[in-house]
Amino acid sequence: MANKVAQETTSGHAPPKLGTLMWLCIAAWLIPGLGHLLLHKKWRALILFSAILIMFLMGIAMQGQFFSTGTDSYLETLGYFGEMCVGLAMPVARFFGYAGGNPLFVSADYGTAYLVTAGMLNTLAVLDTYDIAVGRKP
Repeated sequence: MANKVAQETTSGHAPPKLGTLMWLCIAAWLIPGLGHLLLHKKWRALILFSAILIMFLMGIAMQGQFFSTGTDSYLETLGYFGEMCVGLAMPVARFFGYAGGNPLFVSADYGTAYLVTAGMLNTLAVLDTYDIAVGRKP
């Protein structure tokens, strides 16, 4: 009881329930910036959404390669999970016919790096959403 009161007084509000926190993080993962928007951090949500989406679209414009899990390479598997961290953008790009780029294109390696980096940035945005929701960060 005393711990709960201490949490409420240090952060100014009671921490959210586990179910609410889970759905907030899932929303932040699926659509970059949505978690911050739900927490009423509109400018931060707009900046994160724009930065992650532009980085992902630049990776596609540079014909970056989508990794797959069908290989024995651990690095390709990690790259796949890195790209999946961007949320719905990767499945939507595949739905609209983007097959994963051209490895012989001049900037394809940079495009692949942009795709993975967009996913990693979205992971940091999800962690930031969590920190704001539990009251660790304003």
